[in-house]
Amino acid sequence: MKPNSQVFAKAAFAVFQKDLLAEWRSRATLGAVALFSLAAPITLGFSLAQQKLTPEAQGALLWSVLFFAACIGLPRAFVKEEESGTSALLRLHFGSDAVFWGKAAGQMALLMVTQLAAIPTFILLLGARVGNVPLLLAVTVGGDLGLALSSTLIGAMAAQARGRGALFPALAAPILLPFLATLGVATGAAFGARVDSTNALMVVAAFDLALVGAGVLGFELVWK
Repeated sequence: MKPNSQVFAKAAFAVFQKDLLAEWRSRATLGAVALFSLAAPITLGFSLAQQKLTPEAQGALLWSVLFFAACIGLPRAFVKEEESGTSALLRLHFGSDAVFWGKAAGQMALLMVTQLAAIPTFILLLGARVGNVPLLLAVTVGGDLGLALSSTLIGAMAAQARGRGALFPALAAPILLPFLATLGVATGAAFGARVDSTNALMVVAAFDLALVGAGVLGFELVWK
């Protein structure tokens, strides 16, 4: 690894580690995301107990729950920096690329930790049958990556506005709607729907790559 790459990797890991330590001390974001991720499937399970949902509907519901859970907790990654006054220190000590990737890694870790309980709870209470476990894992990782990257990019913009809480969902929903719909189709295929998941996975991968490009090229402008 070249010296510049080593410096970048250390800086990104330092941002990632700082966010993890801050979250471990407060557990505010983790608690909010985990609570919604578990409460929503429980509520849906009782409300739809007498109904038989198709795999396509189950896939769409799952990503609706995960998206709204992300809207509750993920924007806090930059809001807390603005509220505590540490955003200036981040700009001073770390490059924009290191902040982007460090924050995105933290968002990804938060999503995956909460989903370890949320997705099995959803499957159990909604009566979903997982026919293709590798596909479900691939869709989950691809979806989490897209949510983490988009929340990092959009969250940095929303954190600098006055209506921080309402602005993030307003910006994220129209941008991520096609992505969420594709994730629902691919997840429905994992739940047993007779649809071709290959095209859906290609769209998810393309969306993730587009978000990587947008983050690399545009985050510095948003951040500084």
